[in-house]
Amino acid sequence: MKRTLGSILALMLVAGGLALAGPTEEEKIEAAITAVIDAYRIGDYQAMGQYYAPEVTMVPSDYAPPIQGWTEAAGRYQQMQAQLGRIELIRENTRIVRRGNFAWAVYQWRFGALVGRQNMAALGHTTLVLEKRKGRWLIVHNHSSALAAPSPPPAETPAAKPPS
Repeated sequence: MKRTLGSILALMLVAGGLALAGPTEEEKIEAAITAVIDAYRIGDYQAMGQYYAPEVTMVPSDYAPPIQGWTEAAGRYQQMQAQLGRIELIRENTRIVRRGNFAWAVYQWRFGALVGRQNMAALGHTTLVLEKRKGRWLIVHNHSSALAAPSPPPAETPAAKPPS
């Protein structure tokens, strides 16, 4: 009986310790990525900037030249977002790998927005390289690749009438 009670007590202490342990590093990285995407959707570049290193490098998905530094990146985001409405960005199939104070995350995404009155859609992949600094995970490199989403087939044109 004492042995059973001791085992139960030990299990409760271990379970309690696990609950108090807090999120894993991978969960912290996942939370940072989620926060960045949420801030992007609403155009909150101040919130986004909290998750990027000041010297971040970026390879944009639109074949524009690479970006150096968060100031340049934020300006680029603002410029792009000024032309878009009803932005939706859906992240899927995220994989996170961590090695000490460095990690990388890869994921697929689906993007949709309005440009004027036209719908725009794209599919793509992103790779983020993160570094843990002063207890926080910061994005030090962001590489995105996009494909235009499949568009509907062109409308059929009526066949030409034969001359009369």
